[in-house]
Amino acid sequence: MRDRQYPATVIEILDDQMTFSNDLLQAVQKFAEWKPWKGSTDSRKEKFRQLNRSMAAACRIKLPKLIFGELDGGSTGDSHYRPQSHRIIIVGKLSVVTFLHEFAHALGHGEREACRWSINLFRKCFPRQYSRLIHIGHTLVRPETFIQQTGRRNNG
Repeated sequence: MRDRQYPATVIEILDDQMTFSNDLLQAVQKFAEWKPWKGSTDSRKEKFRQLNRSMAAACRIKLPKLIFGELDGGSTGDSHYRPQSHRIIIVGKLSVVTFLHEFAHALGHGEREACRWSINLFRKCFPRQYSRLIHIGHTLVRPETFIQQTGRRNNG
């Protein structure tokens, strides 16, 4: 059974010494060059599909089926990985961090390690975007999303 223990904070899982294979870094850096936050929803979905293929090849695993549920711009919290069918399901919005987190599950990681793996990989390949996000518990959130959801500014 997968570990369901999330880290309490992002800070406790940041690891400047964490390494990733060159093939994996190249796949994610190429995806970053495609600016996955730009374009129509369909073109953005295709960028994520290509990333899924490239990462599966880089990690030498069977290609997980990537399914997009309702993309209404809401929370990605219901996104998940189904190990029985080797499927990644993304809902809410197309989030790079969420995809990386669910892909980490496809690699066999429990919650804590999936958070560690995905956040450190995102930070390494998307440093500018990472620097714009705020830490809320074990997640990375856009400041405007935090304000919209809570009605207050982050003071920490």
